[in-house]
Amino acid sequence: MRTRIMFVITGLNLGGAESQLLLLVRALQRLGWEVAVVSMIEPKYFVQDFAEMGVEVITLKMLPGKSDPRALWRFAKLVRSWRPDIVHSHMVHANIFVRVARLFFPTIPIVSTAHSINELEGSYARLLAYRLTRHLSHYTSSVSASSYQHYVSLRMISPRKGGFVPNGVDLERFDCDADARAALRVALGIEDQFVWLAVGRLVPAKDFSNLIKAVALLRDQGLSRMRVLLAGDGPEKADLLKQCEQAGLGPIIQFLGPRHDIPDLMNAADAVVLSSAWEGMPMVILEAMAARRTVVATHVGGVGELFPADDVDKLARPKDPVALAERMAYTMRLSAEEHEQAGQRGRAFVERSFDIRKVARDWDALYHRLANSASTREAAVQAGLHTGSEEARD
Repeated sequence: MRTRIMFVITGLNLGGAESQLLLLVRALQRLGWEVAVVSMIEPKYFVQDFAEMGVEVITLKMLPGKSDPRALWRFAKLVRSWRPDIVHSHMVHANIFVRVARLFFPTIPIVSTAHSINELEGSYARLLAYRLTRHLSHYTSSVSASSYQHYVSLRMISPRKGGFVPNGVDLERFDCDADARAALRVALGIEDQFVWLAVGRLVPAKDFSNLIKAVALLRDQGLSRMRVLLAGDGPEKADLLKQCEQAGLGPIIQFLGPRHDIPDLMNAADAVVLSSAWEGMPMVILEAMAARRTVVATHVGGVGELFPADDVDKLARPKDPVALAERMAYTMRLSAEEHEQAGQRGRAFVERSFDIRKVARDWDALYHRLANSASTREAAVQAGLHTGSEEARD
């Protein structure tokens, strides 16, 4: 009989948590897991990707920012019907939701994963709810060591029942192809410019305003033989377009909208830039390293964990376009050999620690341990016994 896991996520947008879930589902299927995916709000992306893997995305049809007690009952019925061995939630709203819903299915182990160090910022009520419900998770994780320590300091994660499990990358998707690179650059109208790629939702966390200001500084310094490809969509799009127009950067910054060909875009680019104000463990940096691309980034969240100690000081301060422009200018002046060496180091680093197959095996081991512990607890309860452990009392 196959083991079953039900993933629950706040929503399916074009973000790092969502793309990570897609990769994890695919890898776990290869390990023999049967998977269900539940989106609290109506999904916008990835539904077809999951369907191609034989996974239906079930939506609870909740409205963003609106509580709906009826959704708890609908979800509980779904869990009882599908009977997963593990329920694993992703993102803070889903984590709180599943923890409360666990009251309806107390014998099924649940895992909670937060993806950003700032997911709880700005709302004391949400932070309090996360803290008060943490004991309802059998395991609570974050995607970087720094965010894990942050959550521990806020008493959001108990070290006895949590840890950090990093994001993973599908390395096969990011192999370089010289012919494909040349063809896409022609299609994008790129000549001999230095091409930067920036990827992410157009939201405050990614701080693309910081990038626009840095590019304007580079232009003013005479480094105008460049193109910036910005792949993504979001609520700040109109404002960012206006900023580009006012700065006269229309010929340099190209808004590509939502894209599903990020590996191809990285293949076509010369370097990748991340201008974020806050992060967890940014997938775009791991993907850029897998694609052997030089990376410039702000020093936020778990970013520093992805670079050698000697290079961490070279990361740009967040919300500092002057610092970001300096790092971009330095990178643009590197020789082809230096870019190649940096790319090879990044690829080797990702292969060692962030291969999605390894990450999935780590989750697989944890899931089985939790499921086996749950079976032991249930048998003990039926026999009128108890284990006395904190996990058993939860």
